[in-house]
Amino acid sequence: MTNNAVLYAPCGIDCSVCDAYKATQTDDTALFQKLAENYEKQFDKKIDPETLRCDGCASDNRHIGFCAVCSIRSCAFAKGFSTCAECDAFPCEKGSFIWVEGSKSKATLEMLKSNTKINKL
Repeated sequence: MTNNAVLYAPCGIDCSVCDAYKATQTDDTALFQKLAENYEKQFDKKIDPETLRCDGCASDNRHIGFCAVCSIRSCAFAKGFSTCAECDAFPCEKGSFIWVEGSKSKATLEMLKSNTKINKL
């Protein structure tokens, strides 16, 4: 895969660097298996590698389990936003579990929000 495009999820995560996204786009069976094993260790739950297929948050296609039901994702899209950086309420309670101190996704959204303000000048 040579596409270096950044695919920001509403929460600020870059889907293009997510292993589930990369494995889906390249149909990398070994990476799916590795992800399933890692999730099993982390969550003490057997996970079918097929459930890890994801085409990115903005896609209307496949989403990894937690992204498919994400309240941040559904809120942003319901408001017509690509990311939470477009919302005047950012950061809000919906993202409090991910936008913690030192959060890379929060920093990404703050940078996007800042760039949007600059572009409106």
